[in-house]
Amino acid sequence: MTAETPDCGTDCQDALTKLEQFLDGELPDTNVAEISQHLADCYPCADRADFESQLRAIIRRDCAESAPPALIERIRQRLDATGA
Repeated sequence: MTAETPDCGTDCQDALTKLEQFLDGELPDTNVAEISQHLADCYPCADRADFESQLRAIIRRDCAESAPPALIERIRQRLDATGA
């Protein structure tokens, strides 16, 4: 059980762990179906997914400026160095 989802168990923890990838469309189809079903059945997780989805939409809409090329390159170098 976590503070964010007081009535949740292992299924919720798994769903919330995969939520970012789910929202980014980066999960395999089998996991998408599993997470989608969990969200349909679990209000706390669905509420969290809805919040995250709305937050992402706001960020996309309001933070559309491009980063300076030098910053982008530094970020790429750090990601490469960490293996991300």
